[in-house]
Amino acid sequence: MPTVRVEPSLHATLRALSEAEQRPIGEVIADAVDRYRQETFWQAMHEGFARLRADPAAWREYQEEAALWDSVSGDGLEDEAPYFTEEEARDEVAVATTSR
Repeated sequence: MPTVRVEPSLHATLRALSEAEQRPIGEVIADAVDRYRQETFWQAMHEGFARLRADPAAWREYQEEAALWDSVSGDGLEDEAPYFTEEEARDEVAVATTSR
């Protein structure tokens, strides 16, 4: 099994979390890495959408293409309200881009 060297203070933190949660240190690390991976993925996605929105022509083209795909999806949800309102989507992007 590979060994990873960490600072003593980090090891103490990991050991404390492991004991508090009654889980192996490896699981604590795996969960932390997975959360970090998810966070960086969503942050990159939000930043990409922010850049797209900053270019009105590109944003309009994206909206048109999304509408085209929505019209052919055949999922039966045509009459459903969107998951996010446009304002909520803007707020989500704003939060994601200012949290850096």
